[in-house]
Amino acid sequence: MDGGEGMDAGRPIDAEALRAYYEQLPNEYGFASQCKMTLLGDLKGKRVLDIDCRRGKGVIKLSDYVGARGRVVGVDPTPEWIEIARSYQDDAWRRNGLPENNMEYLVAYPEDLAAAGLADGTFDLVFANSSVNVDFCPEAVLREAFRVLRPGGVLVYDGVVAAGERDAGTVARARELGNAVQAAPARGELEAMMARIGFERPEYYEESDVSPETGYVGGFEVPTAETDEDVRFVKTTARIYKPRR
Repeated sequence: MDGGEGMDAGRPIDAEALRAYYEQLPNEYGFASQCKMTLLGDLKGKRVLDIDCRRGKGVIKLSDYVGARGRVVGVDPTPEWIEIARSYQDDAWRRNGLPENNMEYLVAYPEDLAAAGLADGTFDLVFANSSVNVDFCPEAVLREAFRVLRPGGVLVYDGVVAAGERDAGTVARARELGNAVQAAPARGELEAMMARIGFERPEYYEESDVSPETGYVGGFEVPTAETDEDVRFVKTTARIYKPRR
């Protein structure tokens, strides 16, 4: 698998490269399949984007949080998952006690949200989880999150970072396996990436250790890359603001 983690995230990304990458990416039953969705603050009336929304369970939670005056958009590059998500939404907004649907699902590569019609500065909050670690180009994904956020908006990253420096070969092999924990960047690398993009310094909450083998449910383990690397992985929730100016 030829990922884009080392590419220039400011360059246009070839649509065929994106298609080929996501068509063969192993992305089922891993840690990113978990739907914990740790959120911070009152979201009533907010416009929220869920990146890599999979089958839409997180969007349904967000739909309840934002209420009747809010709006939630879920994007994912897998058309089959978006179709499943759309099949849930009518029942979901009624169960959430809403007067009408406040959800929308779009097939979109997370590196190119503009192709799905998502304009600059249109969301109050963007939610992303550890699946970003195995996306084609994580930095390009986070640049798109920055673009669609309004000034003062917040990116909530409910994902994984490494407590020490990473071995590039191990990260590459982990990405090939779709292992979002073992593909995690070092905390300092994540912070440097956010600074390059223009975000403020991340604020971290609710941290705990997580194993690279961790699957989507307790007791389920996922493949890991063989490595001599000795690094601790930390599940974290980070709140990362786009400056108001």
